[in-house]
Amino acid sequence: MLQIESREATGRALALTAPVAGEIDRTAEIGDLWRILWRRRATIVLTTLALVAATLAYCVLTPPLYTATAQILIDPRDRQVLTNDINPTMVAPDGGVTQVESQARVLESAGVLTRAAAATGLDRDPEFTGKGDIGTLVSDLRDAIGWPEPADSVTDREDRLLRNMRKRLAVKRADKVFVIDIVFTAKSAEKAARTANAIAAAYLADQSDARTEASKRASGSLTDRLAEQRERVRQAEERAEAYRAKKDLVRSNGRLVTEQQLGEINVSLSAAQAKTAELKARLDQIEQARRTGAPEAINEAIQSNTIGKLRAQYAELVERQADLRTQLGARHPSIVAVSAQMQDVRALIVSELARIAQSARADYERAAASERALSKNLDRLRGESTATNQAAVKLRELEREVEASRSVYTSFLTRAREIEERANIDATNARVVTQAIPPQEKSWPMPGLFALAAAAAGMGLGTGLALVREYANPVLLSRGQLQGLTGAPVIGTVPDGPRRRTRKAAQAAREAAGALALTRLLGIRTGTLGTATSVFVTSAAADGTERRRISQLLASLGEARGLQVLMIEADMLGPEATPGLLDVLRGDEPLATVMRREPSSGVRFLGVGRPKRAPTERGREARERFLAEIGRRFDLVIVDGGAITENPQAASLMPLSDGVLLVARLGTTPQRDVADLVEAAGLAGHPVSAGLIVTRA
Repeated sequence: MLQIESREATGRALALTAPVAGEIDRTAEIGDLWRILWRRRATIVLTTLALVAATLAYCVLTPPLYTATAQILIDPRDRQVLTNDINPTMVAPDGGVTQVESQARVLESAGVLTRAAAATGLDRDPEFTGKGDIGTLVSDLRDAIGWPEPADSVTDREDRLLRNMRKRLAVKRADKVFVIDIVFTAKSAEKAARTANAIAAAYLADQSDARTEASKRASGSLTDRLAEQRERVRQAEERAEAYRAKKDLVRSNGRLVTEQQLGEINVSLSAAQAKTAELKARLDQIEQARRTGAPEAINEAIQSNTIGKLRAQYAELVERQADLRTQLGARHPSIVAVSAQMQDVRALIVSELARIAQSARADYERAAASERALSKNLDRLRGESTATNQAAVKLRELEREVEASRSVYTSFLTRAREIEERANIDATNARVVTQAIPPQEKSWPMPGLFALAAAAAGMGLGTGLALVREYANPVLLSRGQLQGLTGAPVIGTVPDGPRRRTRKAAQAAREAAGALALTRLLGIRTGTLGTATSVFVTSAAADGTERRRISQLLASLGEARGLQVLMIEADMLGPEATPGLLDVLRGDEPLATVMRREPSSGVRFLGVGRPKRAPTERGREARERFLAEIGRRFDLVIVDGGAITENPQAASLMPLSDGVLLVARLGTTPQRDVADLVEAAGLAGHPVSAGLIVTRA
């Protein structure tokens, strides 16, 4: 491998070793991507333009579609028209969002869509019932080959209708709201709006029908059970009545007769006992008054008119007797007569008291007899009540069974009637809040948006293609890649022209970089041309312009240093019509006559010359004289050898040079071309000694 080393004593020198060409480096750094994309910009631009053109053509050729939107508000809480056990009003713990989401799926159900299609005539619209362009094409092809498709059935048409409607339908709900957007797309703006509204109306009708159907099913189920419940009530009543008749458990005013009698006798007995005690006390009082002779001590005597009259008469007789005694004396017959009358009156009073006592005794005896009779009846009823109570336990159990059966029957009958009436009341709390209106602008295709998307996709695809092409045929991206390919050092990087600089500054940068490269090249000393340093400059065929510029730059810089410089144009692919190198090598022309001097730089220039025939013996002598003369007259010889792989004379000129300089353009020269040049130089026995990179300033 050729290496350049610095020696303080002898100046700069190149140490020569056998080079080994490296493999093509397909990696790239982040900073190199922009250079790759810029170099492949034609691929990116063309790909982008192609996609944009195809997209615009699609937008022009595709039938437009229009999108209309209707909005439905669904409150998970039903309206409280009646107590609703069929569809409860309780809201789910998540705020009813799950219920509303479920209703959003109902909007896409076959029942709702079929109802809406029938209302708008979509079930007869080829846009939704047809097979589409692809399906029609397939049918035509099958008909053409004699294999027709079977006729569509009603189920097939319905399936196709629902499938096409679901493709054009979008049901959306924003977060934390109960408003559902029904978005429908069709080829006609009016059709899109009409269908969106029809779907909303079909949903409301479907919900109402569903609730009505649920109410009817519940009412029917309850009605079917009424006969069974009625029979249960009848059987329970018959068992209770049969047991009541068997046990003679007669009721009056909701109570057993025995219980009523027992209560009444208890009351009567208490009253009889009280009356007997009262009459006994009265009788004792009368007897006491009779014994004491004081009738006024008893109430009956006081209240008796007879005794009252007798007492008044007796009082008059007492008063008269007193008067007579005062007037007539104690033995007067009148007084005796009055005394006899007084005795008679008293006897009448006593007799009346006896009658009263007899009456009181009779009352007392009757009350006592009644008390005894009531007591006997009470004892009898108590005995009967014990047996009756035992039978009443079973009777009450049967009556409770009757009441329970009657309650269930009544509840079933009431609920059946309520649910039957509720079927005619719509308690659904949903309504259309926004009617869809025909849109003014089409929703598909959208040329502007599609063009932007196509441009972005085209740039992405073009970038991918550019990177793939770069990977398939990578170019030089760095000094390291050139060193790896050539196996030789890179002695400099020369800017090719102004960029963000003035022309004067760019020229100064080029000369500075070229001077550094020339200094390193002047260290080559192999003695091939005597004391002259000869450099064979080569490059890929595509870099011919840069190669010639570098050759001229090195020659002019050498002349500026005071060196005698000869620049030889040895690229045989473009021979000149004037004499030159080929004429000198054949001996047809002397070097002095064909060599010309550049006025601006003073560099001697030797053109290619005119090819005529193969070299002769005289030509070999002329070659030796040519080499000896240039080795004697010049200090630096720059040979522009062209592309080694394409120049047929390169192999014969390379041995005359002290080193081979490979010129490559960063970001442009393919690595494959560099590898081919390195391989060709190695096969010629003169491997590349150094590399020089040309880059943008």
